[in-house]
Amino acid sequence: MSARAGRPAAAPPEKNDRALAALDRLSALRAARERFTPVWRELAAQIMPRKDPALASPGGVARADDSSVFDSTPAHSLELLASALGGLLTNPALPWFDLRLGCGAPDDEAARSFLSGCRERLLAIFNTEATGFQASVHELYLDLCLFGTAVLHVEQDAETMARFSVRPLAETCLAEDARGMVDTVIRTYTLTARQTFSQWGAACSADVRKLARENPDARVELVHAVFPRENRDPASPASRDFPFASLFIERDTATLLEESGYLEMPYMCPRWSKTAGEAYGRGPGNTALSDVRVLNAMSKTALMAAEKMADPPLMVPDDGFLGPVRSGPGGLSYYRAGSQDRIESLPIRVDLASIEAMTERRRQSIRRIFLADQLTPGDITATATEALIRQSEKMRILGPVLGRLQTEFLAPLIERVFNLLLCEGELPPWPAGLPAGALRVSYVTPVALAQRQLEAESLNQAVRYLAPLIGTDDPFHMLDNFQPDAMARHAAELFGLPADYLRPREAVEALRRQRLTTGAPSAGQA
Repeated sequence: MSARAGRPAAAPPEKNDRALAALDRLSALRAARERFTPVWRELAAQIMPRKDPALASPGGVARADDSSVFDSTPAHSLELLASALGGLLTNPALPWFDLRLGCGAPDDEAARSFLSGCRERLLAIFNTEATGFQASVHELYLDLCLFGTAVLHVEQDAETMARFSVRPLAETCLAEDARGMVDTVIRTYTLTARQTFSQWGAACSADVRKLARENPDARVELVHAVFPRENRDPASPASRDFPFASLFIERDTATLLEESGYLEMPYMCPRWSKTAGEAYGRGPGNTALSDVRVLNAMSKTALMAAEKMADPPLMVPDDGFLGPVRSGPGGLSYYRAGSQDRIESLPIRVDLASIEAMTERRRQSIRRIFLADQLTPGDITATATEALIRQSEKMRILGPVLGRLQTEFLAPLIERVFNLLLCEGELPPWPAGLPAGALRVSYVTPVALAQRQLEAESLNQAVRYLAPLIGTDDPFHMLDNFQPDAMARHAAELFGLPADYLRPREAVEALRRQRLTTGAPSAGQA
């Protein structure tokens, strides 16, 4: 069900102006997408055939064609990069995000407890097998690195609150708003006639109702269109006045099956990198495509050369033998008595070492494009400090590349799941006095932490530089220029310390007042 306010009443099974407009928009977006489809198909054919867009389109081929793949290096590099992104951004073994209070929000025990409870509930949703997040997010990273664009659908589920599924690019057409963010997704997919009738009942067209009785396994092509709603009442709680409209349509009959809405975009559409004005991105797969083509061609040639060397062509005299020449193991070839001719192999001169050296250079180039040099462990003989510096440098290099993923994937993903749980009453009660919009998401992934290390190092250098001037008694009163509490809390944030590890500001002030008046329990004893 598409709207959290509940399923609306079934629409009459007839054509609808909004359905026809959505189908017209689908045709226009498909035409704009056509120039990307051949590149996607070649990327899949050369690197990972199971990702061929034709497999996901209605009436697609029955199996992936892997006849163009002669070297596994591109696919292996793609898998490694996708796995590394999972470990760096959405690692199930780590709390990869934290919820914090914005400026001006009350920092008290109630707010801290609320934030901690919300974070634990969100992480439980992401790490629960039933929601399918960890399985789906790996496929999302594969699509992202291969094609440069990926689509994740987050829908409401009665049992698990949220269910995640990656949609193939062949199913989806995208459009951007003026800010360059994807705000329109029109998806084409199929269900059986029985499934369609079970979900929408009387809203189905007469053709589908007939198929459900006579041929329940027949496929019905459906369209799900999600786009910003222009004319709506913001004060209305009805799903048809939500910010994003949601239409389910039978494509062949243009029958509107369901009209409702979403409070936020249910499709996350991250792009690796993109050209201004284009809705679809480009990823490492596009960059490596020329090298992959050459590598597969060279590997095929090398195999043919090795086969010729192992089983070379034969030179046979035209009148010296009776019957065919049998060159297999134990084969007997008969020749005329007195003939001086003999069978000789055709000289084959192939420098396999040179071919292997050229193919290895291509493999190394492909590995670098898929960031293998940034993601592999460093020198094991380095000291701990050297290893930390090198790791920080690698993560900072990845930072600009992965920054877009935080904007287009992680932020809308957390917002979508948070709102789903909030509307279903699955989060702790909202604290009194905490204004709406006061929550902030802080990413504590290895990439985000490495990006903050430079700021933390600057703070450390400033303190070390001033230490000789401050001395033990601060004769020049230089500490009057600093706010130690702000520095301490900022340092804790830079190193990813969970917010609930810090005392609220009110508790700190109360502890200090107690220390001044009664002399003393220490912070650890309080």
